[in-house]
Amino acid sequence: MAFDAHQAHTPPKTVTIASLFYWPEKTGIAPPVQQLAEMLAQSGAQVTVLTPRPSYPEMAVFPAYRGGARDRETHQGVSIIRVPIAPQKPGGGLISRFITEGGFAWRIWWRLARHPRPELMIAVCPSILTVGAMLLAVSSKSQRVAVVYDIQSGLAKSLQMTGHSAIATLIEWLERITLNPVDRIITLSQAMTDAIRGIGVATPISIIPPTVDDDLIQPRLENPGPITLLYSGNIGRKQGLEQLIDLAERIQQRQLDVALIIRGDGNYREELQRRARARGVDNLRFEPLLPVERLSEGLAEGHIHLVPQNPAGAAFAVPSKIYSIMAAGRPFICTADLGSPLDRLRAESDAFLICPPNQSERFADTVEHLMADPAERARLGRNGRAYVEQHAGKAACERAYRALLLDTHS
Repeated sequence: MAFDAHQAHTPPKTVTIASLFYWPEKTGIAPPVQQLAEMLAQSGAQVTVLTPRPSYPEMAVFPAYRGGARDRETHQGVSIIRVPIAPQKPGGGLISRFITEGGFAWRIWWRLARHPRPELMIAVCPSILTVGAMLLAVSSKSQRVAVVYDIQSGLAKSLQMTGHSAIATLIEWLERITLNPVDRIITLSQAMTDAIRGIGVATPISIIPPTVDDDLIQPRLENPGPITLLYSGNIGRKQGLEQLIDLAERIQQRQLDVALIIRGDGNYREELQRRARARGVDNLRFEPLLPVERLSEGLAEGHIHLVPQNPAGAAFAVPSKIYSIMAAGRPFICTADLGSPLDRLRAESDAFLICPPNQSERFADTVEHLMADPAERARLGRNGRAYVEQHAGKAACERAYRALLLDTHS
């Protein structure tokens, strides 16, 4: 990448971010991408976000955005340009996903190719096609950065999303030829970095956890009354949420005085509800996500949060929700293998517990242990809050991004 000498330490004045997900979507990668965009805007840069009309996790465009009247707006100092593409169909599989991601990549390429290049261009993965569109439309005279939240080839292989290993291999090849030419890659964990290196990518990689608004999310005292177990976030297949049905059944059999809440939406919600009804689980209720202004309050409702994971994809995607839980000063229980990225984070933060995946008795034992120990819940919560403030809070991530993207524009 070529820059003039006088630019070497000059923060970029124009920044464009391309992301499949953005505000006002409340879950997944939208909140950390929003935090990144707003941080760059607050630094004095002119920030533009290119994104589809919001539809996640319902996979249907939000009513206020369907007519196109809000395709251009400014929010928190960030200029947002939304492109009309069809959301991925619930349960539509690889073809529906390719149509959505390909349509977005085509539209942002068309826009980027017809407008002055930004000094800093950030493409958020998923999708790798977004990164490819950036490379085709923005020359190496700009700083080109890929922020990788999902390694799509790894997820496709481990979760058998494609059904054909040749397709997953093709995605891996596409990732390799697309990520190698960018100037820098940002990942969420060392495990993701190792996975990217494993497919043959030599580009410099930095690790920055997903940014959480630790000013908005504040610890609160536990609510009195029965223990509440809370899962909050996207209700999709890769989350391993069947384990919550198993857990609810075990808790019901043990006659524990506990409420279990699954809060969110997604293409797996109806199936999960059907499974709960079929097994006669009546201590589990489903709720919609709360508005952003009630996020701190909603997280505080959970005495113990639950983060089930499908272990097959655990090295390729990090559940960003865990940083919000820690910011709220709440403990949580992950289903994860020993030595996994989540287990390493547990050892580093001492903020949560893990138990083996798909072992409902062990899961229930761990829940019952933490239910009976309020002092341990408080200790884990304090540790989580301290970890976020040091590594994933607004100030910490701003320092990290500033060092990478603003202080040294090279």
